[in-house]
Amino acid sequence: MKFNRIRISKGATVRLQQLKGRTGLTPNIFARMAICYSLNDPQIPDPSEYDEEGQELNRYTLTGEWDSFFIALMKERCVKDGLNPEEDLVPQFRAHLNRGVYSIFSRIKNLGDIKNLFTEAN
Repeated sequence: MKFNRIRISKGATVRLQQLKGRTGLTPNIFARMAICYSLNDPQIPDPSEYDEEGQELNRYTLTGEWDSFFIALMKERCVKDGLNPEEDLVPQFRAHLNRGVYSIFSRIKNLGDIKNLFTEAN
């Protein structure tokens, strides 16, 4: 399934803006971190838990030059979770992005917390 844009939840949008204010990093950087953080969680995220009332992100702005890498990771995770990597790619991408934003938000109060975020994930 091909997609160029993805809409996140209103709550995730607010959290990404607050993270930007706390650290100065752009929302797309945090979104990339959020996806990776969520992929590390063994539970399957439920796309229906997240509204689509927030910011719409351009896929290339979100994933940048690592687009193929992110899509491959997401497809691999879909297969691992017993989901269809073609049909479930976009809903799972959106769910992982939203879940990841919610997960990292409470862990990042300033720029220095980012290092701790990924050392605790290992």
